[in-house]
Amino acid sequence: MRFTISFFCVMLCAWAAAAQTAFTPVASTGQLDAALLKASGDVNVLESDFVQTKYMEMLSENIVSKGKFYYKKTSKIALDYTSPAQYLIVINGQQVKIVSGGKKNIYELRANKMMSQTSALLSACMTGNLSLLSADYRLEYTENNTQYRIKILPLDSMKSYLEEIDIFLNKQDFSVDRLRMTEPTLDYTEYVFTNKKKNTPLTDEIFRID
Repeated sequence: MRFTISFFCVMLCAWAAAAQTAFTPVASTGQLDAALLKASGDVNVLESDFVQTKYMEMLSENIVSKGKFYYKKTSKIALDYTSPAQYLIVINGQQVKIVSGGKKNIYELRANKMMSQTSALLSACMTGNLSLLSADYRLEYTENNTQYRIKILPLDSMKSYLEEIDIFLNKQDFSVDRLRMTEPTLDYTEYVFTNKKKNTPLTDEIFRID
């Protein structure tokens, strides 16, 4: 009898936790879009720590990396990986710089549609300004007690690279808690953001391309 009661309590707690975290459709997407646009308009600078987890079915273990994320209006993004190896990605306007193993490569976004769209996606996702997205994407909005979940589904050629993007926004300040990018193979890359700071002084040196 004691085991039965204990088991029932465990199951009840698990059900209650699931009920709190389950996502349901947002009643008014128009109001949410307006709130996101207003919140994004107040953000000039973002910085945070991040943990990136890459899941690949062919690998027995996930690949986990850590680093710092930086954003500055307009169209300036930097992902500075510090663990397990030094790696830097900088997007500034229409240029991308990648530094790996001390070797630097610079690319023009205009010459690569996929990289250009990925840059626009990152800017839209990280700032919550979904108005930056074109009609080439379909959005689905759900929510639970603490987060909004916005699913971005490509409708054009990006479908060959991305199955979907899921953004998890904190309801208190509309900041991004988690971002998951799923490939057509269902392999995915997920970012979890912590120690988030808005509008702190940030030098442009972080976003230098040359």
